[in-house]
Amino acid sequence: MAGEVGLQSDVYLDGVAKPRTLHLKMLRRRWQIIALQVIATVALIGMYLEVVSTYVVGSIDHTMVFDSIELLIADQLPLGDWLTGEGRDGMARFFVPLVLGLGLGGLMALVAFQSPKVQQRIKLAFILGLIMLLIGRLVLMWFAGMLFSFELRFPTNDELETLQTPLLMIMSLLILFIYLLPVIMGTRGIWGLSRRSIAWAIGFTLLFLGIHAILTFPLIKSQLGAYAGSLATLESQTSDPTIGLFGINLVTREQFNLILIAVLIMVFQEASYGVIRNLEYAFRLPESCKRDPEYVRQMDNVLNTHLRHTFLFLGLTGLATMVALGFHKVLLTIVSDTTGSQWAGQVSESIELTLTYGLVISALLFLSIMAVLRFFIPWQRVIGFIQSKTNRLPVEPEQKDFIQL
Repeated sequence: MAGEVGLQSDVYLDGVAKPRTLHLKMLRRRWQIIALQVIATVALIGMYLEVVSTYVVGSIDHTMVFDSIELLIADQLPLGDWLTGEGRDGMARFFVPLVLGLGLGGLMALVAFQSPKVQQRIKLAFILGLIMLLIGRLVLMWFAGMLFSFELRFPTNDELETLQTPLLMIMSLLILFIYLLPVIMGTRGIWGLSRRSIAWAIGFTLLFLGIHAILTFPLIKSQLGAYAGSLATLESQTSDPTIGLFGINLVTREQFNLILIAVLIMVFQEASYGVIRNLEYAFRLPESCKRDPEYVRQMDNVLNTHLRHTFLFLGLTGLATMVALGFHKVLLTIVSDTTGSQWAGQVSESIELTLTYGLVISALLFLSIMAVLRFFIPWQRVIGFIQSKTNRLPVEPEQKDFIQL
């Protein structure tokens, strides 16, 4: 049926043709695609900064590693302090490296869209430049010394010392890029349309969080000695909640940071993967379907729905998580306000609710009540009704083609 559909007519506005097709060259310029990529980039930056501010800065950040290396070699590293962030306080240490990581990831994405021949030339130029940076000065001084002395010899100690600066520079860049790996790979995945790079960014972040959680476990932390003091940890006994909804405090600042990291990871994943899925779908369509007005409207509907759901459902996920972690606080507040008895105060002082596994009990209690409500409230029909209202497109007026005479 799609093959029988005629090509979509071009609409002329102000003498300029505005074709609406599903070809990748046109689709990648659609505002919905660009908006999803921008949202994914903002979520990536927010996720990285939140992880850094919670676990890394002032604890195990790159400036501390550079300071240890400089004390070990009794010399300054070749990279300037303005680039590494040494000498700055707090999050200011990561601002310039973050811009560097975004630029490098964008450059890698730009290279990914080049032809294989151009990519091979760029890789060859990079390897040759790296070799010249590493041993270029040594080779020049060595051959020049043999040429002027008319003798064959091995490089002298002074000539071998020329390797120190490039080696230290390469080592410093590798350390810096390890810290910036989520930003570099995430930017490449978003703008270079690479699922593997997006998986690398998410996987490396989750791996860091997992290793950090294992190292800060009390039994393991006690075996680390002096190194354990530099790790930022969450206390096993939770403090009073300070963040909540409708006047009810549900979670602490530390718990809110963890929820925010999780929500930002999901926004980054859904927005970036959504762009790739929609572009792959359009690429696999037959040529006649790419110019079919019905398919163009369908793509608009899908992209608009994806944008709405990115904010709606992931926002509800974050709110539901806050309620689940502080659900015991909600119940105790309701009981205290309705009965006025001392039972709520006695239960709220229970040691189980102040320990970390008390949060698991609260979350399981929330899930149990929601599962029971499923028998009374048809959640699927409610969600379907909301989707039918939000996905309803306005009736488009009949468009007339303005033919340029």
